[in-house]
Amino acid sequence: MSVQVSYKKQTMLLIIGLIILFLVIELIANIWWFTQINCEFEENEIFQKMDDEKRRQLCVDLYEIKTSGMELVPNQQSQSITINSLGFRGDDFSIEKSDSSYRIFMLGGSTMFGHGATSDKTTIPGYIQEFFQNDFEEYDIQVINSGIQGADSFDELNMIETRLLDYSPDMMVIYDGWNDLRENNSADTIYNNWNSMCELGKENGVDVIVVLQPIAGFGNKPLTQQEMEFAENGKDYNDNLLINSYERYDEYSKNLEKLDACKANLNLRDVFDNESSPIYWDQGHVSDKGNNLIAKSLKEKIVQFLPNDLPKSVQGIEIKEFNDSEAEMLVRYLFSNYKTPVMINNIFSFGNNEQNIFDRSEEVDDAESGEVTLVTQSKIYNDEDISIEIKILNHNLQTKTLEIKTVNHTDESNIPNVTYFLKILKNDEIILSDFFYSEEEIFVLNIETNNSNEIEIIGERQYDHNALIAEKTNPIKISGAILENVEEYQFVIELRTLYDSSNWVFSLSDFRTQVKP
Repeated sequence: MSVQVSYKKQTMLLIIGLIILFLVIELIANIWWFTQINCEFEENEIFQKMDDEKRRQLCVDLYEIKTSGMELVPNQQSQSITINSLGFRGDDFSIEKSDSSYRIFMLGGSTMFGHGATSDKTTIPGYIQEFFQNDFEEYDIQVINSGIQGADSFDELNMIETRLLDYSPDMMVIYDGWNDLRENNSADTIYNNWNSMCELGKENGVDVIVVLQPIAGFGNKPLTQQEMEFAENGKDYNDNLLINSYERYDEYSKNLEKLDACKANLNLRDVFDNESSPIYWDQGHVSDKGNNLIAKSLKEKIVQFLPNDLPKSVQGIEIKEFNDSEAEMLVRYLFSNYKTPVMINNIFSFGNNEQNIFDRSEEVDDAESGEVTLVTQSKIYNDEDISIEIKILNHNLQTKTLEIKTVNHTDESNIPNVTYFLKILKNDEIILSDFFYSEEEIFVLNIETNNSNEIEIIGERQYDHNALIAEKTNPIKISGAILENVEEYQFVIELRTLYDSSNWVFSLSDFRTQVKP
C-alpha cells in the first residue's frame, strides 16, 4: 500500500529543506571568511601571552570596521572597538561644546586610531584621556580620537578643513611620519601640509601641535630580532624598502623644527630608545605599552599649553544642586548597536543656549494641510547650486511623514541616487544619526512619535556607508520621542553620493535647518 504525500506537505518539506541548505551554506561561508582573516600581530611576540580567542577577536574586530572613503562609518560596535555616532573612535560627544569644556582632537593614521590596541582606552587618545581624568579631574578635558586607517598629512588637512573645525576644537595634535614616508611624500610636501594645518588653527583660534612619530629602525631603540626584521623588510606603498627613505625621514625631522605657524612641535622618533622589550608589532604599529609611552610624552607637551584660566567642569559643580528626580531628567543614556544605530548623547544640559548656530532656512507652513516645508542653505558642487528640501506631513500628533529630496537649482531638477548622512538634534543633542540611501529622487521616512526612551529604526541596509535603503514601496520607519510638536528640532545633513551610488562626495556637508513641528 503506497502512501501519497499531499502537494502542500511536499511544498512545506521543500521549503524546510531549502532553509536548512541556506543555513548550512551561511555557516560554511562564515567559517571560510573567518579563516581568511589574518593580522600580523597574531604571530607577534608581543601578543603571544594573550589568550588565542581574544587575540583572534581583536583581528576580527579590525576587519569588520567599515569606512567610507577617508571617514569611519558611524555607530559601529565590537568587543574592542567603538565608533560613535559622529564617526570617531571612542565614546560619543556633543557637537556643541559647552563653555566649561576643553576639546582636543588627535589626528593621524592607524597608529593614532589604535590598530592592534586591545581597547578604545589603550589607544594613544584613550590613555591621554585617562591621564586628564586622573590628574585634572575637576576639568572637562575631552580627548577625541580622529585617527583613520591610511591617513597621511593630505588627508588630515582635508579632515580639518571639512569636518573638525565644526566641532569647536581648542587644540589639535597631528601625529605623522610613517604614512607620508610610505606615500613617498617629500619633506617639502609634509612641511607645507603641516604649516597649512597650523595656519588653519591660528585663523580659528585653535592651538596645533605637530608630532613626528617613531618608526622601527629610524630611532635608536635596541630592537628585538623580530623588530629588526620589521625595520629591514618594511616597505612603502610602491613595494620599495622603507629603510631606504631614512634620509627623507631626517628631513622630516629638520622641517619639524622650522614650523613657524604651529603652537609647538614634538619629535618622538627616539621615544622608545630606552626600551629593550618588544614594542613594535610591525614597522610602525605598537603595543598598548607603546601607546602608553607615547601618550605620556604627548600629555607632558599638551599640559604646557593648557590655558591658565581653564574653567572648572560645570558638571562637577552644578550636578550636586539637583535632586535625584531632576538629575534623572538631565541624564540620557547612550544607545548604539549595529541594527539600530541611534545615538542619544550621555551628556548633561544646563540652561538655554541662546546662540543659534543654524542658518535660518526658508520655512513654509501650510496650516490647513498640516505640511511644513524646510529648505536648507545652498552649496555649489560642480557648478550646480544644491540644497535639500524637507517636507513634514503631520497626519496627527503621533504620526508624521518626512519627504526629503536634494534639488539642483541650476535646472530645478531633483537628484537621484543620493546618500544622506542625517542627524536630528533636540536641545543641541543628537537623537538620531544615520546614513540613508535613496535611488529615487525623493525618499520617505515614516515617523511614529511616542514616549519611548529609545529611538528605533526599521529598514534594510546596504553595505556602502552601512546606509538604510529608502524605497517608495517600503519606507523606513522611525519611532520614539522624536518630532514632538512642543519641541524644536534641528536637521544637519551631509551628502555622500549624488546621481550615481558610486559617485562619492566628501565636500557637501553642514546643510542645516530647524523646525518646531
